[in-house]
Amino acid sequence: MASYDFDDLEITFKHKLGKFTGVQIVLFELSLFFIVSTLFYNLFTISFICYYWYTFTILTGIWEYTYITNKKNISCISHQLIQRHEHVWTNKYHISTILPWNLSKIFYAEYAAYADREYMCEKDDWSNVIEGTHALYCALFALFALYCNYTDNMKNYYITLSISMGSQLMNSILYISQYLIQIKTSSNINYNSKYFPTGKYLLRRPFFYINVVWTILPSYILLYNLIL
Repeated sequence: MASYDFDDLEITFKHKLGKFTGVQIVLFELSLFFIVSTLFYNLFTISFICYYWYTFTILTGIWEYTYITNKKNISCISHQLIQRHEHVWTNKYHISTILPWNLSKIFYAEYAAYADREYMCEKDDWSNVIEGTHALYCALFALFALYCNYTDNMKNYYITLSISMGSQLMNSILYISQYLIQIKTSSNINYNSKYFPTGKYLLRRPFFYINVVWTILPSYILLYNLIL
C-alpha cells in the first residue's frame, strides 16, 4: 500500500498556527458541543439526558457521513498508525481538527487501527452499512424528534424518537454480536491473534468499549419514555 503523509490531509495546514494532542482536540469538540447544545435546551420539553443524547446522535451522524465519504483517506491514516505504533490521542493536530468533519477522520482512523480493522478495509461494506444505517435512521430521526418536540407535535415526537433510539439500540446489538463472532473467526481481519490480540474481555482493544455507550443510552431513553 502506498505511504500516506499526515501533512497531506485537509485537517492540517502548511503553516500551522499551533498543535494540540488528539485528547485535547476531543475535549475541545465535546466542550463546544455541550455549549452549543445548552444554548438551545430551553426550546424543548425534553429531559436533559434525552436532549443531549439526541443532539450527540446528530453530531455522530456528521462523523459517520464523513467516514463513509472519506474512507480511503481514513484507511491510509489507520495503516500508518499501525506501522508507526502511534495513537491519535498523543499525536498532535491543528486546532481546525475540532471541526466534526475533521475530528471524524482521526477518530475513525484510531478505531479502525486498534478496535475494528474492517473499518480500514476499503472493499468491505460492513462498516459502511453500520455507519450509514446509523446516520440515516438514528441521527436523521433524532433531528426529526427534536423538530417535532419544538413544534409541540408530541405524537410524531414519540414516533420519531422510537425510530431513532430503537434503530440505534438494534444497530449496536447487531454490530457487537457480529464483532464477537469475528474475533473467533480465523479468516476475519479482527480475529484474535498475536498480531491483533483482544486480551481478556477485549481489554487489549479498549476503544471497542465505546459501543457500550451506544447500547445503554438508547435503552435508557426508550424505557424512560415508555414509563412516562
